[in-house]
Amino acid sequence: MNQPRIDISFIRKEQIVDAAVCVISQQGLQNFSLSEIEKKARMSRGQLTYYFPAKEDILLAVFDRFLFLMQLDFQVQDKKTGKPSTDKLQGLDRICRVIENVLARPVEGDGFHALQYTFLSQISHRSDFRARLSALYEEWRSKLNDDLIQEIGADTGSLDLRNLATLIEAVLHGLSIQRAADPAAFDPKVMMGLVVDVILTYMKSKFGLNKRIKKIIFEGVKT
Repeated sequence: MNQPRIDISFIRKEQIVDAAVCVISQQGLQNFSLSEIEKKARMSRGQLTYYFPAKEDILLAVFDRFLFLMQLDFQVQDKKTGKPSTDKLQGLDRICRVIENVLARPVEGDGFHALQYTFLSQISHRSDFRARLSALYEEWRSKLNDDLIQEIGADTGSLDLRNLATLIEAVLHGLSIQRAADPAAFDPKVMMGLVVDVILTYMKSKFGLNKRIKKIIFEGVKT
């Protein structure tokens, strides 16, 4: 019987990314270097550059790893609170859970935030960094837009739900930056309520108190 083929390339790349994540988590992004990765991965410089020709290629892989770890954090938060997972919610209920998870997530030592801002600072001369962030933000924006459409309906008249989705994303991004600089900048629970109130107030001004908005205002969302 043939044995399953071992993908050595995949294993080595994962080892390198694991080492890079450790360097950033333990020493900070400012100490991220191929030399430090070599020590952690116990590989030579030639091995590193064989699988990742440039340090920036490793950063892109690490960025994706941090995104995966952030999604795991959200799942852990849901399990701790005993609430339905985000993928089992829809519409405004899911949007509110996303807002709650983003604002409640610890920012101390968060490598994703540090790497995201590093990418932003270099997009003028790193088209790959720009493309990765652009794709990520579009993915988030599209999911928010889909939930708004599911909640309100596609025929929204003068209300541009994509712009509303972009605004929600921008608010969360800005609040995340403030918490990264100062974890005590605001109370996540209080801020969560404020952000939701702003969204509902805007929707109320466009639609009036329809049944769904009344239910959310008077009974609260499933958070």
